[in-house]
Amino acid sequence: RIIQRLVEQCHPKQVHELVERVLKDITGLSCHPYGTYVVQHVLEHGSNEHRRRIVQVVVNDIRILGAESHGCAVVSAALSYGLDADRSALAQILLREPGLLVFLASSRHGHVAALRMLDLLVGKELEEARNRLQAEAETLRNCRYGLIVLEYLEQSDSNQCSWSAFCRAGA
Repeated sequence: RIIQRLVEQCHPKQVHELVERVLKDITGLSCHPYGTYVVQHVLEHGSNEHRRRIVQVVVNDIRILGAESHGCAVVSAALSYGLDADRSALAQILLREPGLLVFLASSRHGHVAALRMLDLLVGKELEEARNRLQAEAETLRNCRYGLIVLEYLEQSDSNQCSWSAFCRAGA
């Protein structure tokens, strides 16, 4: 928590060395029960360069991070706080990884990443993601978090709601 508060409250020049140490093992920290919070905090409060570097590691290690509970939370944070171009690229990478979208949609932290991804995709990519999820609707119905993703798909079909509007509505 101390590192999180320092990243949040101090000027980036003051915590540059500290953040550089964090960036040396992003994947390891992302999969650690407490380290994940530090990486998420750097994504939220760090410099654009630090955000870009973290998202690049997330893209490169998406199979590792997407398969791990704490890593999924970092993927979700990268989709929320990364730079716009990086967020879009990450969403497209997630779509290209076979089976990863449905796995994410079925997990505690991963379902948030799946919802954020759906909010970032447009056009044919969004349609492809929706089709993949709907094709696995039976699998998703059998788990708590998959049901949330299916509910989002149904609501967005009927009234074009965004992920943030969906969350405000109480999902």
